[in-house]
Amino acid sequence: MAFDIKYLPLSSIATMAAAFVYCIYLAINHPETSPGPAQSLNDYTPVIYVVAASMCMYYVFLFYQSYTTFDELQKARKAFRDKKTKEAPDIKQIKYGVENVNVVAANRTAGNYTEQLVPFLLGLYFYSTYVSVQGAVKWGWIWLFFRSFYLIAFKLPFPCLLISTVPAYYCVWFMMGATLVTISK
Repeated sequence: MAFDIKYLPLSSIATMAAAFVYCIYLAINHPETSPGPAQSLNDYTPVIYVVAASMCMYYVFLFYQSYTTFDELQKARKAFRDKKTKEAPDIKQIKYGVENVNVVAANRTAGNYTEQLVPFLLGLYFYSTYVSVQGAVKWGWIWLFFRSFYLIAFKLPFPCLLISTVPAYYCVWFMMGATLVTISK
C-alpha cells in the first residue's frame, strides 16, 4: 500500500497543536507577570509564550491548508475513478481554484492569519514594551482565541465570520492605540 501523503501535514498539525498546548502550559505555570512595561529581557518571557503559540497556530493553519488540498484531491480522484466526474483532477485546480469550499476555507484561514500576524506581533511588542507586559499577554491570548475558530466561522453563513475577525482586530487596535496614547504623553 502506498503512503497517503495527506498524513504528512496531518502529523504536522498534531505536532504544532501539541506545541501550542505546551505554550499554554508554560504560560499558566509562569510566575506572576509585572503589570507595567518590560524593564528587562526576562520580563518578555510571558510575551514569548504568546508569540510561540501564535507561530504554532500559524503552522497549524498552513499544514491544514496542505492537508485539505491532499484530502480533496484524493476525493476528486476517487470521484473520477468512479466515473462521477468527467475530468481528471489536477492538484493546481484544487489548491488554487475556488470551486471547493473546504480548500477555499483553508486557504482563507491561512491567508487571513498571515495578513493579521504582523500587526498583531507589532502590537504585542509595542504594548509590552511601553504599556504593560501583563496586558499584552492578556490581549495576546484573547487574540489567539478569536483567531482559533476562523476556519469554522468562515464556513458558516455571513456575518458569522465577524465573530472571529472583529474581536481579533480590536485586540490589535487596542494594543496599538494604547501604546500611541502612552508614548505621546
